[in-house]
Amino acid sequence: MVFDTKEIIEKLLFNISELDEVQSIGITGSKTSFPKAGEGDIDIFIYCDTIPDSEKRKALINQLANLIQGSKINIFEGGHWGTADFLLVNGVDTWLMYFTVDETLTEIECILDGKYPDKLDNYYYPTGRCAMFKNINILFDKNNFLGNLKNRLSDFPDKLRTILIQYHIDKLEDTEDLQRAVIRKDVLFYHFALDIAIDSFLQVLFAVNRTFFPSRKRTLDLIENFNIKPERCKERLLEVVRSGSFPEGINQSFTIWSNMVNELKKLCDI
Repeated sequence: MVFDTKEIIEKLLFNISELDEVQSIGITGSKTSFPKAGEGDIDIFIYCDTIPDSEKRKALINQLANLIQGSKINIFEGGHWGTADFLLVNGVDTWLMYFTVDETLTEIECILDGKYPDKLDNYYYPTGRCAMFKNINILFDKNNFLGNLKNRLSDFPDKLRTILIQYHIDKLEDTEDLQRAVIRKDVLFYHFALDIAIDSFLQVLFAVNRTFFPSRKRTLDLIENFNIKPERCKERLLEVVRSGSFPEGINQSFTIWSNMVNELKKLCDI
């Protein structure tokens, strides 16, 4: 008998929810339609009083028997992605990421308090964790941990907004590398400096619009829905990148960029 991915994931989720330590389970993306092989991963976030030991976690995966094509325990142990186990479901990489409730709440409060205004190692954006919680699909929530957290994140804190804007405006005002690259018409160095600058530009733009910056993925689509932004923001950002990709266009790219940054500054009411 062939089981589809949805059936296998539902069985897996039931097994996980039966663990005494587990409080809540959430999933990014759809909870009813799952990707096919090559289309993406399945990321399942599991919040616990204490993280079940590896033997317990291995046993619940083993209950799937021949429904999966392979698994590994403890791919990660702690850190931004929790204690993570991996399994292959109909060719789709599926990640089980375990976190404790207490550590999660502490991290979220630190983020909202503005203690992590920039990306950390491996391009982990702390505000991206807030964006994930705000949009997560809840699959199991014994004591309403995820429900309460989603409610907590429904408003973007004024303090965080101010800290993020000021921190990244300060970084945008440091144009030494960009100007040096323009003078030299050094395309690769220009794009190195530009990528750093774009990162800060986006984080200011998201903060101005009281939106948790998720990551660099699909940012242009999100920008389209913002009310506060420089004129023709998406088109001009793309032109900055395009014209900066060859020596003769770097001056034009930097001019467009500088104008956009100045417009963004005027939109920041801090």
